[in-house]
Amino acid sequence: MAETEQSDEELLASARGGDEAAFGVFVRCHAETVHRWMARAVGEDDADDATQEVFLKAYRGLAAFRGEAPPRAWLASIADNAVKNRYRSRSRFRRVFAGSWDESSGFEPAAAGNGPEDDARAGESRRLVTEALKRLEPEFRMPVVLRDIEEWSYDEIALSL
Repeated sequence: MAETEQSDEELLASARGGDEAAFGVFVRCHAETVHRWMARAVGEDDADDATQEVFLKAYRGLAAFRGEAPPRAWLASIADNAVKNRYRSRSRFRRVFAGSWDESSGFEPAAAGNGPEDDARAGESRRLVTEALKRLEPEFRMPVVLRDIEEWSYDEIALSL
C-alpha cells in the first residue's frame, strides 16, 4: 500500500501493533509541519532537536494514544509539552548559571519575495514575530503559533492542548 493511502489513524494503529515502518510513514507525513511549529516556538537553531524530541515522545507514547483527538492534535499536544519542558529546563539552567545563556538565536529562514525590498520586509516581519513569541510565556507559545501562524481553529487547538 502506498504511503498516502493510509490515514494517520491507520498508520498509528499499525505502529501500535508493532509496525515500525508505519510510524516512519507517519513521521514523514508530519515532519515538515512539526519542524515548522518548533522553529517558531523555540527558534530555528533548536528546531531539529525539538522536532526529533516530539517524534521520539510520540513513538514512546503510542500505547497511550487513544484516538479521541486527531493525530495532528496529539502531535501538537506533545509539541506544546516539549516547548514547555524546554523552557522550564532553561529557566533552571539560568538560575544556576545566571548571565551565561545566549538567546541570540532566532527563527530567520531565507525570505522569499519579489525583490530586495520584499525580502527585507519579510525578514523584518519574521524577526518581529520571533521576538514577540520569545516574550510570551512558554505555555502560550504553541497556541499562538497554531492559531495565528498555522491558522488552526480554536476547536482544533482545544483538542490538542
